[in-house]
Amino acid sequence: MVCKRFYNIGELSTILGKTVASIHGHLSRKQYDAVPPPIKLGRRLAWPVEGVDAWIAEKAQRADVEVKNQRSQFPVRRRGRPTKKEQRERGEQ
Repeated sequence: MVCKRFYNIGELSTILGKTVASIHGHLSRKQYDAVPPPIKLGRRLAWPVEGVDAWIAEKAQRADVEVKNQRSQFPVRRRGRPTKKEQRERGEQ
């Protein structure tokens, strides 16, 4: 017999670094990009361990792809006021 493991909302909040209240808020708005979708066990919400691990892995992979895309699209720009040397090179005064 295979026993499935589940996280309760307290354990999920620790794993995701969110409060229980914020998880409830995301679930009420059906924001499944912020928290993984739960299943109901009786009156309680539960999250399969494998499902949460897969959701986290997918989010991490998507974030890696976005970072790589951002680096290739935009040149590195300095923020703030240009240095005196940069102003002279541009002909500004």
